[in-house]
Amino acid sequence: MNKYTILKWEKLLLWLVPPILRKKTHVHWLNVLIAPLQSLYEDILYKMQHTGQVIYLEKVLNEAFNITKKYDPNLSIQQKRLEGLIYIDESVKPSLQYVYLHKEYYEDPNETLRIPQLKVFKNDDYKNKDNKPVYLAHRSDYTQVNYANFRVFMPKFLITNKTIDIETNENSFKSHSEAIKIATREYHDLLNFYKLAGKSYESYSY
Repeated sequence: MNKYTILKWEKLLLWLVPPILRKKTHVHWLNVLIAPLQSLYEDILYKMQHTGQVIYLEKVLNEAFNITKKYDPNLSIQQKRLEGLIYIDESVKPSLQYVYLHKEYYEDPNETLRIPQLKVFKNDDYKNKDNKPVYLAHRSDYTQVNYANFRVFMPKFLITNKTIDIETNENSFKSHSEAIKIATREYHDLLNFYKLAGKSYESYSY
């Protein structure tokens, strides 16, 4: 934090009070009156120093709901999970997959006629990110399904110790691939304040 943004309120108050009025009781009374202004100044300054970028959004979430952990923006997703931090990842959306491509045709060298044949790829042959299964997207996946723009992952202990409340149902922790519904109003207010307009999110536990 820059030094010019840090105000020494007690010192500033003494400078503004005439020497004849610098009595202990009077100064304490003025400190009580200036406390709301000091709190408002620090709150606005904190908000101005954070944006909707992922690293800032993760920092704000951890400082608000995961105060026992120290957030490091240089950690990878795997390291953040090991450290028990709240982190943000991109949303899972179906990507367009083609059944066959021209490069999947080949000529069998054992065949005398060298007739082009179709090479069939199995599901295990695809080495995609996080070993997600290959999914052929349908038109309805892009027209009828609303996908979130990003996902917020939080450690399970924040929910078990009631730091963050969720809407309880029987499927709350049966599958980590399913989104959970957060009941804590402060959580949604904070995310909606910092995130970019029009962006949507889902919450998950791990």
